[in-house]
Amino acid sequence: MSGASSLGAVPKFGWAFGQFALASHMAIISIYLMYYLTEGHGISAGMAGMVLLLPRIWNVVTDPLMGAVSDRTRSRWGRRRPYLVAGALVWGAGFAAMFALPSHADPAVTALWFVAVYLVVNTGVTLYHVPYSAMAPEMTRDYDERLKLIGYKEMAARIAVLLAIAGAPLLLEAAATPAQGYRWIGLAFGGLIVVSGLVAFFTTASAPAVEFQPQTMSLRAQWHTLRRNRPLGILSLAYLFGNIASVAFSALLIYFITVVHGQSPALMGVLYPVGALTSVLLTPVWARIGARIGKREACRIAYLGLIVCWLCPGLVPQGAVWALYLLMFVHGAFNAAAELLPNAMVPDTVEYDELNSGSRREGTIYGAWIFVQQTGMALGGFAASVALVLLGYQAGVEQHPGSVVAGLRWGFAVVPAAALAVAWWLVGRYDLDAWRFAEIQHALAARRAAANTETAAR
Repeated sequence: MSGASSLGAVPKFGWAFGQFALASHMAIISIYLMYYLTEGHGISAGMAGMVLLLPRIWNVVTDPLMGAVSDRTRSRWGRRRPYLVAGALVWGAGFAAMFALPSHADPAVTALWFVAVYLVVNTGVTLYHVPYSAMAPEMTRDYDERLKLIGYKEMAARIAVLLAIAGAPLLLEAAATPAQGYRWIGLAFGGLIVVSGLVAFFTTASAPAVEFQPQTMSLRAQWHTLRRNRPLGILSLAYLFGNIASVAFSALLIYFITVVHGQSPALMGVLYPVGALTSVLLTPVWARIGARIGKREACRIAYLGLIVCWLCPGLVPQGAVWALYLLMFVHGAFNAAAELLPNAMVPDTVEYDELNSGSRREGTIYGAWIFVQQTGMALGGFAASVALVLLGYQAGVEQHPGSVVAGLRWGFAVVPAAALAVAWWLVGRYDLDAWRFAEIQHALAARRAAANTETAAR
């Protein structure tokens, strides 16, 4: 199952650097985007939840379609790499525009503009994210080396999150007005998205890749065979609930800090880096744990740890900032594995699919995977907005009623913890372990040998 690495340092770390675009984007939109809409533009929590959710419907079509398109692409740069440049350019420009909306417009008009720009952003993310992620199972087919490769990517992700969460508040504080601060955030991280895509494109020129293969099945037939990929289906459902949980927690945490504890939103720029730095340090540890006890078992341990962590904030005394630092330390410790292990498990489903379909369809599989991720993020943000509406939260109010404060104190993490409990249960039913993966690899090797013998006999 394990062998010598076939990847050099440049493609390995260059590809991992490509995660800077995705992780910084997700950090900013998970933590600040709803707050930007409600407090920066006066959009109600209910409307903010809707405008964040509606553009995701576009991804129902674009994510799976992008996977199929990249599988069918033939170019001098391979099947995936051209989209790293195209996607980064569209996405980076859209991200900058998203944080430059008119600051004094009517909230309803602003919401419509936001939906239009967010559609562009989501299109760019799809162009980049699906082919980028589909490169992982092509770069190495070794079970353990994939865990290491995804580990490098997740370490890059945590560093990017650290940069985003520490940098965004600094930009807001340095700006003359909040509107100017948000524009700086859009320009800075939109630029990072473009740079990240270009670095990933150029450094992976020599990375192993699957050459163009004619696809003989129709899209409908491909979808039918994909539905028979039971490990992918179970893992995708778990990932859906995991993303709902993670984004809902992140989106509501800033309200917990500002409303319950009366702290400045800038505290997020200190608290979240504690979690991100902890994740950077512990990601290699979780990679070793996953290699020793199994990816599935390590993932379930991490989910349980996060559930317990998320149910504790109500016990934090009023204004006890030190306890919030402890909370984020524990969160970062378990979140490292919660991000690493599902993403290290999904490449193994490519070979399972190849055994059933007879084709390498990394793009199709990752199109479905990223659609699930984006849907989970959208539903997590929507769940957060619904929670705020049910609690009676009003944007722009200096003093909130005691019922809102109490609800945020005791209830803001209950929904995320419940969603993650579902993910924990689902991961327990994932059965593509190292030994079964080895059996699939042997079966595929035998099939290729038989095909080569038949070809030689002709």
